[in-house]
Amino acid sequence: MPRRALQRERPTVVWLHSLARSGSSITVYAAAAPWQHAVADEIIGPWDRTGAPYWYPRSQRRLVRLFKQRGHELTPDVVDLTNRVLSQIAGTTGVVISKWPHLRPAPEVFDRAFPNDRRAYLIRNPLHRLNSLYRRGWLGSISAEHDFHRYAQFARWWREQEHRLTYDELRADPRAFFSRLFDAWGWDHDQTHVEGAVAYMRQNYHASSAEKSDASGGGVLSEREFALPEEAIDRYLSDPFMVDFMQEMGWSTDPADYGATARETV
Repeated sequence: MPRRALQRERPTVVWLHSLARSGSSITVYAAAAPWQHAVADEIIGPWDRTGAPYWYPRSQRRLVRLFKQRGHELTPDVVDLTNRVLSQIAGTTGVVISKWPHLRPAPEVFDRAFPNDRRAYLIRNPLHRLNSLYRRGWLGSISAEHDFHRYAQFARWWREQEHRLTYDELRADPRAFFSRLFDAWGWDHDQTHVEGAVAYMRQNYHASSAEKSDASGGGVLSEREFALPEEAIDRYLSDPFMVDFMQEMGWSTDPADYGATARETV
């Protein structure tokens, strides 16, 4: 397909950036539900999404390989193939929500690669997020020092963004959360759209990405039952930047609130 024709056919694309286990799955699928917009679920990530439950086109498999070959950089050929995949995923509404729960590339790189796309950034309490990874046994997803540096970098990027959301808002006031998200993406919406997103969230639980089940299994066990190693809690709560950030966000810095024996922090 000629490049010029591909650009004309590219759908409207909006992005949600987060880290894994931060509520991004339920957010994008619930947001898409009122309009039946398509979701591009980690299409540039490390996984082949051409099978169930995604059934993305074969070009997505090629995109995974190409992104890896290019050192996980958004080179022109990676961007072109991403746009092709997005065009193939798009449904009749002509809008695609692209979910990206990975740290790389940096926000400014995404802005240059996809300059016309609106984006929002979602963050969660670092120890609740980390506990969710440990409880699920997703140890391969945890980088050195209990994912500290990955989270710290994302927190710094999150602070710099125009459209910032938190997992706390999603849980405490989903109506306000989705209204703010729709505004960030530049979507005209009314109460019917907001209620549609909230209804989806309450009826579905995304255990992992598009793999969903009845919402009754959802609970926030990662905020009640802890599997964190004490050294992980120490790593986060002994760092001045992290403690300041958590206090700024209104998140507890008491180790006892994360399953550890209470002790003094910085």
